[in-house]
This record gives sequence, structure tokens and C-alpha cells, in this order.
Amino acid sequence: MKTQSALRIAAVAVAAVVTAGTATAASGAEQTAGTDLGVLPGGNNSLAFDVNNGGLVVGYSNNSEGSNRAVLWDKQGNADAFGTLPGDTDSVAYTVNDKGTALVGRSYVPNGAQRPVKWNRTGTITELPAPAGSTIARAYAVNDAGTVVGFATGSDGLYKAVRWSADNKLSLLPPLPGDQASGAAWITNTGTTAGYSKDAQGGSRAVLWNRAGDVTALNAPKGHTGAQAISASDTGITVGNSVTGETSHALRWSRSGKVTELAPLPGDASAQAFGVNDSGTAIGFSVAPDGQRKAVRWSAGGTPTHLTGGVGHAAVYGINDFGSTAGFTSTTDGKNRSTLWED
Repeated sequence: MKTQSALRIAAVAVAAVVTAGTATAASGAEQTAGTDLGVLPGGNNSLAFDVNNGGLVVGYSNNSEGSNRAVLWDKQGNADAFGTLPGDTDSVAYTVNDKGTALVGRSYVPNGAQRPVKWNRTGTITELPAPAGSTIARAYAVNDAGTVVGFATGSDGLYKAVRWSADNKLSLLPPLPGDQASGAAWITNTGTTAGYSKDAQGGSRAVLWNRAGDVTALNAPKGHTGAQAISASDTGITVGNSVTGETSHALRWSRSGKVTELAPLPGDASAQAFGVNDSGTAIGFSVAPDGQRKAVRWSAGGTPTHLTGGVGHAAVYGINDFGSTAGFTSTTDGKNRSTLWED
């Protein structure tokens, strides 16, 4: 499972020395169109970020008042809205753990600030603590132990990777030695956290933190200048992205650290990966030369499959261990709809 995160970075070469694989040859395979999960009453726009092993999907939808609300869709497609912190205007849920006991995301303050939050299954919301002086903080992922990761700005304005224990205690995850900023996007059930570390010049490296909080760099292919780790599986597989010039590249790292580029769909120009399951199946989107995004799933061997649906942009942001994937498709009026593809 994986959520889309705000870890859009430019990277420098990492210190770890591993071998880069080549992009796997693309195929033209297509899967049956996904299922539109719909919107909240009165709404017209929604997006799904994650699907857990129990088939629960989370994301957001707007409502009749035009505000966004975090949403949980059950296996029957019923949508439950999850609220904001008192006085806030909007909320978004990014992930739900496999137990289905916790959702995490953010709540929007009217002045533009963002607060990290956690909901239980019945919708009770809890604000997670942020570093002193923080104005933007988000909770991106939660595991079955209840540990949450994300990022927060500090009093210096720099992003900091953060981790919250099951009892909501805050700790900072350090950047690589010499770097000054970091962000966390995912945590596995084994306690590994995926994210990035950024130096003073803005160069970033994909990293993993272990349960103890020790940070390790992941390599990007030679010549790639951007790297970020977006998701990791309980089996030790990591996915993320890098850039060369203006082109984005989807990457997958093995447990040993070997990096392989995941090819876009035939004829497309670039790709990004956002999730991976325990079997090594990855998901994300492929970008056509005209800029249209297409939902894509890569097999464990790296072969891409186009997940069809909608009439415009589409992307997949979450996958479970049974191959179900969650994301969005577009409608004829340019709105997004949360979409579930089942393997």
C-alpha cells in the first residue's frame, strides 16, 4: 500500500554503491476498467490514496458545501466521511493500516496551516504533536503497530521527517550526515520507514530508516539527479522516483539495494511509482508525450500494465497484497473520481 506524498525533490548521487538495472521492456497489456467509488452527497470530486488488505479504501471527497473530507470506503463501496479538528475547514486521509484500526492524514486550518491527525475506525480524530514552530505537518502512513510517519516544518522552516509512536509521542528521524532536511512517506509493519534526505543545496537522496531510527541512503541510477523513496514492502522492496532533466523515472530497489528503472507504457515519456506490495508488484502512473497520466501496474518482473478507466488523467497510489489498487480516474467534465481496480 502507498499514498501519494509531497516528496518532490531534486537529488544528488548517493554514497551507497549498488548496481543499477536497466528499464524493463514495456508491454501493451491492459486491465479491465476500475470501479468508480463515487463521492460524498452533493460532491463531485474524489480521490483514493490507499487500499488495505481488508479491502478498505481511504482518500477524500468534496461535499455539498465544497469542503474536502477524509473518506473511508468499505468493501461494499459505502463511504464514511471523517471530520476535521475543531475549527478546521478540510481533511484528507492518506493511509489505513491493514488492521483497519487507524487512518492518518491532515486537517486544514483556515489560515493555511496543516495539522497531522489520526482517526480510529469509528471516526474519532486525534491531533498528533508537531515540532515547536511548525506550520505544516502531515501524517502519511501508519502500520499495524500504530506507528505513524510523515513530515513537519520546524521553527527554521525546513522539512523534518517525523515518527509518532502508538501513544502519539513525537520523534525526529535524522537526515543523512551533512544534510539538513528530510521527509518520511511510508512505514512498513516491520518498522522500516521510507523517505528522503536533502542537503543545503537542495539535492536529495532516497533513504530508509530502520526501527532504531538509523538512516541509510539508496542509490539512484547513474546520471539521475533526483531520488525519493515513496513506499516499501514488508519483504524489503522499495519504490520511488528520480529525475533526469525534466523527465521523471519510476524506480524499484531490491532488499539488497539494487535499483531498477520501471519502464513507462509503450510510447510514453516518463513514469512515477507510488506503491509496492509484498510480492513486488508496483503501481503508479505513466505519462504520455502530451502530458496525460495513465494508471499503471508493474509486475514483479517489471512489465507495465495499463489500468484503464475514465477519459483523461488517471493514476494509482495504493496497492494491497492481493493486487487491488486504488487511485483516481477522470470524468468528461474534468473531475476526479476515486477508483478501485481489483486483480
